[in-house]
Amino acid sequence: MSEDSLRYDPRYWHNIQLPEEMDVSRCFEYDEDALSQLKKWLKLDEELPKTVVEVGCGSGFFTEKLIKMAPVLKEIVAVEPDDVLREYASRKCFPKCRFLNGTAEDMPLPDSFADLTVCHVVLNNLPEVHRAVSEMARVTKSGGIVAAIEPGGGGICYYPDPRLNDLEEKADEAHARGVWDLRSKLIDYSRDMKQKKARYPEVFHCCGLIRVEAHGIFSVFLLSDMRRDRRELVLWIERRLQVHENGWRRTREILQRGGLSGTVIQEYYLTKKAYLEKLIEHPENIPWTHELQAVSRTVTVGFKP
Repeated sequence: MSEDSLRYDPRYWHNIQLPEEMDVSRCFEYDEDALSQLKKWLKLDEELPKTVVEVGCGSGFFTEKLIKMAPVLKEIVAVEPDDVLREYASRKCFPKCRFLNGTAEDMPLPDSFADLTVCHVVLNNLPEVHRAVSEMARVTKSGGIVAAIEPGGGGICYYPDPRLNDLEEKADEAHARGVWDLRSKLIDYSRDMKQKKARYPEVFHCCGLIRVEAHGIFSVFLLSDMRRDRRELVLWIERRLQVHENGWRRTREILQRGGLSGTVIQEYYLTKKAYLEKLIEHPENIPWTHELQAVSRTVTVGFKP
């Protein structure tokens, strides 16, 4: 990472979260049960070839889930405005997916193109949610589906190390300030919903979609879960350590902007690094390391008349 990239523009998401970090942090977010439910809600369990558009594909994390969920596909087209994220996702998913440069509000696709148009953790980051959903509806065929999978709020992050728990909480709060205080100065969020969570069904109705449904997914990951393969867990922990170290200069700047002191920032870096290194060096301790991560998602589904 160059020195210039540290003076980041938070309007571009790769300056907030590296694509590798997106993949690592969400690695266990959807288990087989969750994917089975999503397949039903998005009608991907039907044996009919479908054209799917993913809006704001980011690192390609959910793109891979779409490829896995759909037994028969005509085509998957992923739209992403961030060049770094789009290129990263393309390296993972090409040739199974075609990637286009575009935004949720202005997609380079014709009317009535897709059987399913879906976004994953996108609308909550946009200033004009109604415009984005209207654009998603525009590119969807009559009888097709528009879907949004968005944060439901109230996630859980627990480490069995009390000090790391405390530092992680401080870092999360500082990271939010370091990103959103500046991002809000650069992007005018006053033009649309201030409190967007839980209002997506209302927006879908306002944009002309019918038979609107709302569902929820609560994904829980426990490191000590005996059903998980320990080798897979060690590889994941190694990737977490790599992301922690490789993205540290960027993370440190964000935390500084968020008002966290240099002393606490350095302690956070060293404490988390030591925690991950210890697990890598002593994988036999994983069954007694009760780290817990949980995240909730709302799934809004509407049909185009």
